[in-house]
Amino acid sequence: MRFGRGLTLAAAVLGALAVSSAALAGGGVAGTYTATIKNSNHLNGKWTLVLAKSGTYTVAQNGSTLVRGRYTATATTITFAREPSSGCAGSGTYAWKRSGTTVTFTRKREHASCQARAEILGRRFTQVGTR
Repeated sequence: MRFGRGLTLAAAVLGALAVSSAALAGGGVAGTYTATIKNSNHLNGKWTLVLAKSGTYTVAQNGSTLVRGRYTATATTITFAREPSSGCAGSGTYAWKRSGTTVTFTRKREHASCQARAEILGRRFTQVGTR
């Protein structure tokens, strides 16, 4: 009898987690965003950040994909994994906030080798699509 009660509780917890994950994905940070940087020499141009619901992301400058990686997100924070192909050797965690179609990222913790990522994410991004 006790075993059946434990299974019922476990099923309820798993069901709640599945509903929470689906709700977060539906209203989370996933989407396609753009920002334009001027007066920054090597970072000048149109930047596109694609955050897929699957937890992968790409970053492109003027249409050329420069970085691919993985991220994890909650309702208020996003952590980008290290990007070995870009020279970014550590992860970075940012608070994120949406206001209409504008999304801002505020650095909480960033690896010293990832200052370009910090500078790019320090801009206001406009959502141009969903993922």
